Amino acid sequence: MDKKLSTTLSENATLVRVVLGHPSGIKSDKSLKNDLAEDLESNADLLSVSKHIFGRNVNKEFRSIINGFRNDFYYPLTLPWSDSSDDNGVKVGSGWRLLPNSNYDKLIAEINSAKLVWDREVEGFFKQLPIDIANAKDRLGDAFNEADYPTDDWDLQKLRDKFIFQFETNVLPSVGNKDIRLNVSDELRQRLERDAVNRASTNIKNILVSTVDALVSQVDHLAEKLKAYDPENKQKGFFNNSSIEKLRQAVEMLPSVNSDILGNDQAISDAHQQLVSVLASINSVESLRDDTELGESKRKQVAEGLEQSVGGLKGGFLERAFGGKKND
Repeated sequence: MDKKLSTTLSENATLVRVVLGHPSGIKSDKSLKNDLAEDLESNADLLSVSKHIFGRNVNKEFRSIINGFRNDFYYPLTLPWSDSSDDNGVKVGSGWRLLPNSNYDKLIAEINSAKLVWDREVEGFFKQLPIDIANAKDRLGDAFNEADYPTDDWDLQKLRDKFIFQFETNVLPSVGNKDIRLNVSDELRQRLERDAVNRASTNIKNILVSTVDALVSQVDHLAEKLKAYDPENKQKGFFNNSSIEKLRQAVEMLPSVNSDILGNDQAISDAHQQLVSVLASINSVESLRDDTELGESKRKQVAEGLEQSVGGLKGGFLERAFGGKKND
């Protein structure tokens, strides 16, 4: 993880950020809180009362869309960089993530597709809004308050502005004296450069650790399930189709991360090639559930192949990669 790798990273990867937000549809009601406190002979300051003002859980509906996009496309194609989230149920923010340039076109296609779905759902929300407000009168009863809802075009626009789907890109700063164009002393210039290299190296190290740990964990988990699978007691060692599909996705992502970010580590390249071969040997997931001797032999063969494929990523791999221990 040297200066050269930190510098070339700026040529092979891009910083990306997706900012997503939506109204929660949940509103605190001080009047209801006071009424409840009075009924229970309690202290109102110790209570919290809120209501779904649209008569349905809008927060859950849009959060489901956001989580689907993040988990199916955004997270698998990118890696944490300065990743932080402000997730308070109303606005979902995100820090910068690292996108290998070889994945750029695919991510853009998924972003565009997700934005179409998002815009369609937002328009559906506003089309349904008058009906939801009318129904809320019946569903909320005495808790209904007209002041909770938009009454004119200005209020509607403020509500619409709470729906946010923004995709941003940024370049990674390259490292070197010529790239720090500040009127500062040589000493400060050198310190800025060292700090930039250290930050990039730390992030690269974290990416390598998380990539290797996640891959080894997935492979070991699936191998153990295959070895434990009992056709006569299918709950024992049961494995889902999705476990194999998620492993395929991780293996497909591996070359991009390795070439664009990790400097083509040979051990990772070897693991990738072996995993591709093992996964290609699986004609169908159902063949791994075959209750004959042939099925048992197939499960054993695949399990052993999986374990062997990540053998080079264990037993001191991280120490060799960093010249120190994993947590150094």
